[in-house]
Amino acid sequence: MPIGRAISAGAILALALAATSAFAAADEEHESAAQSDFSAPVEGAAALEGRILGPCCWTQTLDIHGSPISNDLRRELRRRLLAGESADAIQADFVRRYGERILAVPPGNPLKDVGVLLSLAFGAAGIGAGAMLLRWRRRAQADQANRLDEDAGAGKKPRKRDAYDDQIDSELEKL
Repeated sequence: MPIGRAISAGAILALALAATSAFAAADEEHESAAQSDFSAPVEGAAALEGRILGPCCWTQTLDIHGSPISNDLRRELRRRLLAGESADAIQADFVRRYGERILAVPPGNPLKDVGVLLSLAFGAAGIGAGAMLLRWRRRAQADQANRLDEDAGAGKKPRKRDAYDDQIDSELEKL
Protein backbone atom coordinates (compact mmCIF):
# COMPACT_ATOMS: atom_id res chain seq x y z
CA MET A 1 0.00 0.00 0.00
CA PRO A 2 2.78 2.52 0.62
CA ILE A 3 3.91 2.08 -3.00
CA GLY A 4 0.39 2.89 -4.22
CA ARG A 5 0.32 6.05 -2.13
CA ALA A 6 3.69 7.11 -3.50
CA ILE A 7 2.51 6.57 -7.06
CA SER A 8 -0.72 8.51 -6.48
CA ALA A 9 1.21 11.32 -4.76
CA GLY A 10 3.57 11.44 -7.73
CA ALA A 11 0.65 11.55 -10.15
CA ILE A 12 -0.96 14.40 -8.20
CA LEU A 13 2.33 16.27 -8.17
CA ALA A 14 2.75 15.79 -11.93
CA LEU A 15 -0.78 17.07 -12.56
CA ALA A 16 -0.15 20.10 -10.33
CA LEU A 17 3.05 20.93 -12.20
CA ALA A 18 1.33 20.56 -15.56
CA ALA A 19 -1.50 22.87 -14.46
CA THR A 20 0.97 25.43 -13.12
CA SER A 21 2.94 25.45 -16.35
CA ALA A 22 -0.26 25.81 -18.36
CA PHE A 23 -1.29 28.84 -16.27
CA ALA A 24 2.20 30.33 -16.62
CA ALA A 25 2.08 29.88 -20.40
CA ALA A 26 -1.35 31.54 -20.53
CA ASP A 27 -0.04 34.46 -18.44
CA GLU A 28 2.99 34.84 -20.74
CA GLU A 29 0.72 34.88 -23.80
CA HIS A 30 -1.52 37.50 -22.17
CA GLU A 31 1.52 39.57 -21.18
CA SER A 32 3.05 39.34 -24.64
CA ALA A 33 -0.28 40.32 -26.21
CA ALA A 34 -0.48 43.33 -23.89
CA GLN A 35 3.12 44.32 -24.65
CA SER A 36 2.68 43.85 -28.40
CA ASP A 37 0.30 46.79 -28.39
CA PHE A 38 3.12 49.01 -27.10
CA SER A 39 6.02 47.64 -29.12
CA ALA A 40 5.31 49.60 -32.31
CA PRO A 41 6.32 53.25 -32.05
CA VAL A 42 3.52 55.76 -32.46
CA GLU A 43 4.50 59.36 -33.06
CA GLY A 44 3.55 61.55 -30.10
CA ALA A 45 2.48 58.64 -27.87
CA ALA A 46 5.48 58.75 -25.55
CA ALA A 47 5.11 62.48 -24.90
CA LEU A 48 1.39 62.19 -24.26
CA GLU A 49 1.82 59.14 -21.99
CA GLY A 50 4.34 61.15 -19.96
CA ARG A 51 1.85 63.97 -19.40
CA ILE A 52 -1.08 61.84 -18.17
CA LEU A 53 -1.35 60.12 -14.78
CA GLY A 54 -2.82 56.67 -14.30
CA PRO A 55 -6.34 57.14 -12.86
CA CYS A 56 -6.07 54.08 -10.63
CA CYS A 57 -3.64 55.56 -8.11
CA TRP A 58 -2.82 59.07 -9.44
CA THR A 59 0.89 58.61 -8.66
CA GLN A 60 2.59 57.52 -11.92
CA THR A 61 2.26 58.56 -15.51
CA LEU A 62 0.95 56.17 -18.13
CA ASP A 63 4.37 55.61 -19.67
CA ILE A 64 5.68 53.86 -16.54
CA HIS A 65 2.54 52.58 -14.84
CA GLY A 66 1.48 49.02 -15.60
CA SER A 67 -2.05 48.74 -14.23
CA PRO A 68 -4.82 47.40 -16.48
CA ILE A 69 -6.63 50.76 -16.67
CA SER A 70 -3.36 52.54 -17.53
CA ASN A 71 -2.66 49.99 -20.25
CA ASP A 72 -6.19 50.47 -21.60
CA LEU A 73 -5.67 54.24 -21.71
CA ARG A 74 -2.31 53.76 -23.46
CA ARG A 75 -3.96 51.54 -26.07
CA GLU A 76 -6.76 54.07 -26.53
CA LEU A 77 -4.47 57.05 -26.99
CA ARG A 78 -2.21 55.11 -29.40
CA ARG A 79 -5.25 54.01 -31.41
CA ARG A 80 -6.56 57.58 -31.52
CA LEU A 81 -3.16 58.97 -32.54
CA LEU A 82 -2.93 56.41 -35.34
CA ALA A 83 -6.42 57.45 -36.45
CA GLY A 84 -5.09 61.00 -36.90
CA GLU A 85 -6.47 62.71 -33.80
CA SER A 86 -4.22 65.37 -32.29
CA ALA A 87 -2.47 64.85 -28.96
CA ASP A 88 -4.06 68.01 -27.57
CA ALA A 89 -7.55 66.75 -28.42
CA ILE A 90 -6.87 63.40 -26.75
CA GLN A 91 -5.48 65.12 -23.67
CA ALA A 92 -8.50 67.44 -23.53
CA ASP A 93 -10.82 64.42 -23.73
CA PHE A 94 -9.00 62.70 -20.86
CA VAL A 95 -9.25 65.91 -18.81
CA ARG A 96 -12.97 66.07 -19.58
CA ARG A 97 -13.45 62.44 -18.48
CA TYR A 98 -11.21 62.39 -15.39
CA GLY A 99 -10.72 66.04 -14.46
CA GLU A 100 -7.50 68.07 -14.34
CA ARG A 101 -6.14 65.63 -11.79
CA ILE A 102 -5.23 63.32 -14.69
CA LEU A 103 -2.53 65.76 -15.85
CA ALA A 104 0.95 65.14 -14.45
CA VAL A 105 1.61 68.90 -14.48
CA PRO A 106 -1.71 70.75 -14.28
CA PRO A 107 -2.10 74.25 -15.76
CA GLY A 108 -0.88 76.99 -13.45
CA ASN A 109 1.60 74.68 -11.74
CA PRO A 110 4.83 76.56 -10.93
CA LEU A 111 6.93 73.52 -11.85
CA LYS A 112 7.57 74.86 -15.36
CA ASP A 113 8.76 78.19 -13.93
CA VAL A 114 11.07 76.41 -11.51
CA GLY A 115 12.72 74.61 -14.43
CA VAL A 116 13.34 77.89 -16.25
CA LEU A 117 14.71 79.52 -13.10
CA LEU A 118 17.02 76.56 -12.41
CA SER A 119 18.31 76.69 -15.98
CA LEU A 120 19.06 80.39 -15.65
CA ALA A 121 20.71 79.88 -12.24
CA PHE A 122 22.95 77.08 -13.54
CA GLY A 123 23.88 79.17 -16.57
CA ALA A 124 24.79 82.14 -14.36
CA ALA A 125 26.79 79.85 -12.05
CA GLY A 126 28.70 78.48 -15.04
CA ILE A 127 29.52 81.96 -16.31
CA GLY A 128 30.60 83.00 -12.80
CA ALA A 129 32.83 79.92 -12.43
CA GLY A 130 34.41 80.61 -15.83
CA ALA A 131 35.09 84.23 -14.90
CA MET A 132 36.59 83.16 -11.58
CA LEU A 133 38.90 80.61 -13.25
CA LEU A 134 40.01 83.20 -15.77
CA ARG A 135 40.77 85.68 -12.97
CA TRP A 136 42.74 83.05 -11.03
CA ARG A 137 44.74 82.16 -14.14
CA ARG A 138 45.59 85.79 -14.85
CA ARG A 139 46.57 86.34 -11.22
CA ALA A 140 48.85 83.26 -11.27
CA GLN A 141 50.51 84.46 -14.49
CA ALA A 142 51.02 87.93 -13.01
CA ASP A 143 52.51 86.44 -9.81
CA GLN A 144 54.88 84.30 -11.86
CA ALA A 145 55.96 87.30 -13.95
CA ASN A 146 56.54 89.33 -10.77
CA ARG A 147 58.72 86.56 -9.29
CA LEU A 148 60.77 86.38 -12.49
CA ASP A 149 61.21 90.17 -12.43
CA GLU A 150 62.27 90.06 -8.78
CA ASP A 151 64.73 87.27 -9.48
CA ALA A 152 66.22 89.21 -12.41
CA GLY A 153 66.33 92.44 -10.36
CA ALA A 154 68.02 90.78 -7.41
CA GLY A 155 70.88 89.76 -9.63
CA LYS A 156 70.39 86.07 -9.29
CA LYS A 157 72.39 84.13 -11.76
CA PRO A 158 70.60 81.73 -14.06
CA ARG A 159 71.03 78.10 -13.24
CA LYS A 160 74.09 76.45 -14.65
CA ARG A 161 73.73 73.83 -17.32
CA ASP A 162 74.99 70.36 -16.63
CA ALA A 163 75.68 67.25 -18.68
CA TYR A 164 72.04 66.17 -18.59
CA ASP A 165 70.91 69.40 -20.19
CA ASP A 166 73.32 68.93 -23.03
CA GLN A 167 72.26 65.31 -23.48
CA ILE A 168 68.57 66.26 -23.64
CA ASP A 169 69.29 69.02 -26.15
CA SER A 170 71.23 66.67 -28.41
CA GLU A 171 68.50 64.01 -28.28
CA LEU A 172 65.87 66.62 -29.12
CA GLU A 173 67.89 67.77 -32.12
CA LYS A 174 68.04 64.20 -33.40
CA LEU A 175 64.24 63.97 -33.40
